[in-house]
Amino acid sequence: MKVIEFAATYLARLPRIDPANEHEIRLLGEADGVTKMELAPAKNSISHIPERQGDTGCHLWVFNEDEIPYVLERLQVRPPLASGVVKHTNLTGGGVACCGGELWFETENAKRLYVNGCSGRYGPETEQELIDAVEVFYQLGYDVVSFGWDQDANRPRRVLRNVDAR
Repeated sequence: MKVIEFAATYLARLPRIDPANEHEIRLLGEADGVTKMELAPAKNSISHIPERQGDTGCHLWVFNEDEIPYVLERLQVRPPLASGVVKHTNLTGGGVACCGGELWFETENAKRLYVNGCSGRYGPETEQELIDAVEVFYQLGYDVVSFGWDQDANRPRRVLRNVDAR
């Protein structure tokens, strides 16, 4: 599944959570460190295998209708953001997205991604939506390790379990 096919299946939606301040809807761009996901491998200066929620090297991602912008969550932008961290809405300017979550690159010249659907604003609403989102990254040539779906809470898992890469 390509991102454009994903967008046709899971229509773009406004964020589920209202912004706490204007900084949360400030659209960040390439000059701020936002990158567009392309075919594997990705070149990144930050790489880390996640061990817990909010771990070092966490990048936020969203699916727009035809691209996948992503950015380091703890990026130091100028002027600084009120919360001190980037939000998913900084990738959309507070507008619509089809899905969102977090990802980590295993190595600097990364082919393996660790992906979850943890976004309070644009996260997947069903397990199948998360499976299809992971498939988008896989189709770009990445070995993808998904955090998976928490059946009890009916939401994406926030913590990485021992799972195999796809």
